[in-house]
Amino acid sequence: MRLFITGVAGFAGGHLLDHLAELEGYEAHGADHAPLTAHPNANALERRLASYRALDITNAEAVDSWLASAKPDALIHLAAQASGADALERPVPTYDVNVMGTLHVLEAVRRRAPSTRVLVTGSADVYGSGVAGGRITEEAPLRPANPYAGSKAAQDVIAELYAATFQLPVVRTRTFSHTGPGQRPRFALAGFADQLARIDAGFAPPEIRVGNLDVTREYGDVRDVVRAYMLLVQRGEPGAAYNVATGHGHMLRDLLDRLIEISGVAATVVVDPSRVRSRDADHLVGDPAKLVSSTGWKPLRSIEQTLSDLYRDARDRVRAGMKP
Repeated sequence: MRLFITGVAGFAGGHLLDHLAELEGYEAHGADHAPLTAHPNANALERRLASYRALDITNAEAVDSWLASAKPDALIHLAAQASGADALERPVPTYDVNVMGTLHVLEAVRRRAPSTRVLVTGSADVYGSGVAGGRITEEAPLRPANPYAGSKAAQDVIAELYAATFQLPVVRTRTFSHTGPGQRPRFALAGFADQLARIDAGFAPPEIRVGNLDVTREYGDVRDVVRAYMLLVQRGEPGAAYNVATGHGHMLRDLLDRLIEISGVAATVVVDPSRVRSRDADHLVGDPAKLVSSTGWKPLRSIEQTLSDLYRDARDRVRAGMKP
């Protein structure tokens, strides 16, 4: 199967390629916004990809050209501006990438390769805040509460419309929070791990700067998430949306405490007002029943393993003088 991946050089893209290396029958082709030589993991990408293209998905003609020449069997659309904090600072570029970029991909599929199975990876932020103690199902209304969530809700609606209107085999995900080795410190848990690693290395004072810790999130492991993506490419129902979720919520404050314990670092927690997001969801935990029943997926890694791997990766990067 010729599998094409947008955003292949990103966080999930790298782990997806790792997973594909364990499977048989897939020929992976990738695209991302920068030339291959600009990526710090260029050698790994080159080894694992049959081809790579520098592609700006906000350029409709470039996307159309790629699909016209490619004719893939399946496409996983990972390319996105994925940071809620960045979306607050730069909402227009966020909408350009997340909404118009997705529209360009789907329109190119419609025009050039309408039999291609497409997985559009979205975000559970589209639901807004759920009920404390509850799990959100796919039937819940979309109630985006910030610019990032709004962009992903628009993406979700567009993907559903292309599936229904043009009978394209498009599957959507509403992926809940996930983390793991290689995630940028711009994201909460990865940022905590990076700060702890810098304190441990003597590069920073013993303070961890945080935003709002009194929120409940579930945090899956990115390696489990990409397994779900591949199962949905194979078995997902065209037109359907699937929560990619563990179903287990954690108070963010508790996860920080676990990371501190894993690191063995003594540090004071300091609330930084610049890290507090406006209109943040208080409770965001998903029901994975539909995904499980359709694909047989289940998470293989515990939150303890994920946090340990996250911290070790941050520590190794800091010690090596690298930045994710």
